[in-house]
Amino acid sequence: MIKNTPISDRERTVASMLIAVAIVVGLTNASWAAFLYPHVLTALFFVVVFSLNMQTRQPAILIATPDSFTGILIFWQMAAVPMIVSGIALVAGAEPQMMAILIAITTAGSVFASPAIVEVIGLNRQIATRVMILSTCVMPISLLVFGELNGVLPPDLSFKSYGAQILSFICIPLVISTVFFRFKRALTQSTAMQTQRFMHWASTAALMVFCAGMMTEIHQNKIDHFDELIFYMVLAVTLAIAMYALTVAVFYRYGAMKAMTAGMLVANRNVALSFALLSAVFPPEVMTFVAVAQFPIFISPFLMRLFARYRRHRAARAMAAA
Repeated sequence: MIKNTPISDRERTVASMLIAVAIVVGLTNASWAAFLYPHVLTALFFVVVFSLNMQTRQPAILIATPDSFTGILIFWQMAAVPMIVSGIALVAGAEPQMMAILIAITTAGSVFASPAIVEVIGLNRQIATRVMILSTCVMPISLLVFGELNGVLPPDLSFKSYGAQILSFICIPLVISTVFFRFKRALTQSTAMQTQRFMHWASTAALMVFCAGMMTEIHQNKIDHFDELIFYMVLAVTLAIAMYALTVAVFYRYGAMKAMTAGMLVANRNVALSFALLSAVFPPEVMTFVAVAQFPIFISPFLMRLFARYRRHRAARAMAAA
């Protein structure tokens, strides 16, 4: 029997732990990762569907009613940041494989967990929800434009195939979410909470399949040396920190709360969707990076939740002492 109570912070922490465990299992057990690999795109589809349906407001309405701050942030995230990063890479003489990795990161939308992450650390969930959904919709255009401009996409790229992937991983989930939110109005509060809990754990299970299966990219591309794994991980973390710091500096005139929210959204990118849209044409290095990037993407929310719980515990002790 599914509980009809809201999902607790403890349960969200457990979900993050389970995803972290799935990553470790996939990394240490090549046969298990290989077994799950054929199902990673199906799992990712369900992650997108459940993530959209678990939002507090209907995604289609958020897309249709953008505000000025969201528009500026989307332009910064999906156009200005890719332009800056790719420009620096060109000046530095980055190799095509590295350029492809940078484009995959900087044109990706915000991770689906963004609203929950920013809420845990006391930032603006409403902005995070709107930007996460809009950046996901804009992502295919940004990826295509900057991929073409920087020569990381093959000249014979099939736009029909690319459009089919957009339809599968963005358009169809949005249609499903629109139908679901209309149906949700007729649900009792108890049933709605049970449905929310089911989608939370189903999404967690799908993410576990995706993350564990993606570790096959590490095994197949023979990234066996510890230093190579560390390089990709350091690259992901360093770029996230740089994007966060730069975004906070640019948006600080809107206030510290909005600036830090914007920083979190720009820093935490959903590179899994890059894999879904262009997995057939990206070089092996990009696929390996996508696999390694799952470590900071899904383990950082777990660490943030632990930090948030620690802060609340300290605050409660301080109040009790006073």
